[in-house]
Amino acid sequence: MRLNYLLLALIAVTAVIGTYMMGNPDQAGRLSQMSRDVGLTGETREVALTALALGLAAFIAYLVFTRR
Repeated sequence: MRLNYLLLALIAVTAVIGTYMMGNPDQAGRLSQMSRDVGLTGETREVALTALALGLAAFIAYLVFTRR
């Protein structure tokens, strides 16, 4: 199976599931609550963003110094 068809199928399935979840008010409420519960807040968000920034900087430094 070609990668394009696989990506198209995944997008279609996601759209159908999203439409079902948002169409049902009870499911939409649960989905909204889950989204709020999963979100990072306060100090945890700062630590995660700092780690992400340091990782990105290290990757860029690796690319710069290993370039010949």
